[in-house]
Amino acid sequence: MLLLLNKKGEPVWIPVDTICLISPTAKGPEFLAKDGKVYRYPITMGQLDRVFGSYGFQRLDRNALVNMNAAERYDPIQRKVYFSGADVEQEELYATVSAANAAKAQHLTVRECESAKTSYAAA
Repeated sequence: MLLLLNKKGEPVWIPVDTICLISPTAKGPEFLAKDGKVYRYPITMGQLDRVFGSYGFQRLDRNALVNMNAAERYDPIQRKVYFSGADVEQEELYATVSAANAAKAQHLTVRECESAKTSYAAA
């Protein structure tokens, strides 16, 4: 199954065995199905948002759709959402968050524990 866009730009699942022809175009490949319908890959941010939004992806920056189900924490100072699973030898995987979309990630903000607040106050 391929997740493609129909003529109206709506996401649809198409069985691979129904595709007869794939033709490159200036707007990306066109997939011609046995029934004569033409489908396209989602390529713009708006199209990708429509396709993946129902799977938990949100646009947190103009250049990225973030899988909020995979995001573990948000750093409001650096405006970055972090993911787990990064190799220990590599830098941590993150996505940037625009100021306009910061509210979408606030629920991932790591809160200081009460004991840490107390120790800061005592210092």
